[in-house]
Amino acid sequence: HPFWFLVRSLLFLFSWRRDKTQRVGQPLVWRSLITACGSFADGPDMLAKLWSLVLYVYGLFQSLWPCPSPQLLSLHHLNTQQYVGTWYFIAAVGNRQSDISQFTSMDSTVFDLQRAKENGTLVITGAIRIGDSCSSKVWMYHVDPDKDYLVAEGWPNRRTLLWSGEWLNCPDCVMLQETDLGEIEDETNRILLYARNGSLSDSVVKDFQSKWSCLGMSEIFSLPQEKEYCPQGAAPV
Repeated sequence: HPFWFLVRSLLFLFSWRRDKTQRVGQPLVWRSLITACGSFADGPDMLAKLWSLVLYVYGLFQSLWPCPSPQLLSLHHLNTQQYVGTWYFIAAVGNRQSDISQFTSMDSTVFDLQRAKENGTLVITGAIRIGDSCSSKVWMYHVDPDKDYLVAEGWPNRRTLLWSGEWLNCPDCVMLQETDLGEIEDETNRILLYARNGSLSDSVVKDFQSKWSCLGMSEIFSLPQEKEYCPQGAAPV
């Protein structure tokens, strides 16, 4: 029956394809639904009716399963000075295991964020502990006033968004989302949680995981932080 076909199509597409940028949790593939509707349409009027039905079912689905949306930090008005200093890498979530697999060997990572002399450039130095070994790595991000995301140096296809920790009732937290620009076969989509305090409460971490899980980020990893933090200035990776 066309009705149940549309319902199944909507639920399937909603579950498997999320918008990776500002409209987190909203379907990205309306064109596919239009195609599905068109297969049952005898003409423009029928297509319009079926499309209205799709929108109705989607609205009903959203009302039954509401997912709160995080707040994007606008780079146009971002005071980068307030983010300078030490940040602890707490947890990560992703669409797939491969999105977060590079972090699973880490025990802890401490970042130091500084503003470079070059205007609009942020320098982040990470002290990474893997087992009994320490290493360091440096990332550079450029703030472009014409873009709503950070540009990672050396990653031309990478989009880095910042989300407010207020979503987690944690003003000393920030969430960083890394996604790939354009059509990339093995595209990345992950959210990283950072906090000013390495001993972030379990309730905040669970809230972070559950809220992003509601938005489709089903793969989860929390850094154990069982060993001593590595000092800044360890041997580079």
